Amino acid sequence: MIPVPQRHVLAWPESRVGMAFRLIPSGSFRMGSRGYSYDEEPIHRVEIAEEFWLGETPVTQAQFALWTQAKKIKHENGCGDHPDYPAENLDWRQAQAYCAWLTRTKGDQFPGGFGLACLPTEAEWEYACRAGTESEYYTGDGEAALAEAGWFDEDFEKGSTHPVRQKPCNAFHLYDLHGNVWDWCHDGWDESAYRIRLNGEIDPGSQQRLLDWSAGLKSMTKSEQSRVLRGGSWGNFFAWYCRSARRSRAGPGDRGRGYGFRVCLVRGLAAGRGALSERAAEPSLGYGRRGTRPESDGTGGAGANVPDLTTATLPRAAGREIS
Repeated sequence: MIPVPQRHVLAWPESRVGMAFRLIPSGSFRMGSRGYSYDEEPIHRVEIAEEFWLGETPVTQAQFALWTQAKKIKHENGCGDHPDYPAENLDWRQAQAYCAWLTRTKGDQFPGGFGLACLPTEAEWEYACRAGTESEYYTGDGEAALAEAGWFDEDFEKGSTHPVRQKPCNAFHLYDLHGNVWDWCHDGWDESAYRIRLNGEIDPGSQQRLLDWSAGLKSMTKSEQSRVLRGGSWGNFFAWYCRSARRSRAGPGDRGRGYGFRVCLVRGLAAGRGALSERAAEPSLGYGRRGTRPESDGTGGAGANVPDLTTATLPRAAGREIS
């Protein structure tokens, strides 16, 4: 059984706003899918070497407004003003700036040993979304399973996002991972990433993220490289766009009514140091090109010595056995 993860809340008492996180344990999982899209293959094992905290929900309008008001930034949500709906109509650069602001202003409230608010890597996102499952959605396979977990297939002209936490959570007690809004991830887009990755290697995106933050926010957000989006949105007609393994992309300056994000807390860079600097820096290194790895055989490789959540027996969530 996966135990209920620890919960931690950042608080803004003056605004009566809080932001809840769940502690996601380290472990390994099988990333990707077979038979859907070239960029999701081959399935391979990835090791998440360190635990991290991930927002229970996408950043809400009320939480996002704390930043826009503090920085005097004009922002309009495309689906109207609703404090408990996901913030949207925002781009990757704004999501990163929000994370930098959160580290500066709320770093003293972070759990001990965690010094940086950032976007999750796509491996962290899929690992947290699956929470031990290998099905299309954490509620199972097929459109009916998706309808249980998330919002999708709504009229793009008349439809809208929905309040967070209205659908069952997964075994990590995370909500709104399927549908509602896409989550921006830190990673730069590479459609061939899975084909050059070694089976069982530690999430390469986590090291790249620290390099990027070490270079400084200003340097990092100058990049024009497309960025990864995960989870699908309320406006996706095809259910398969909302799968755990589905990868999508957009430019770092693109925004829309279906683009949101959730915050990740990681160890490493401390608040107020290099991660938040806007100094000029040498460009950070890209993904290493270490040769073509063999097709995954599911044996786990280097990830075999860490907890394997894909074989865990999960607890009941909202009345449904997750398997």
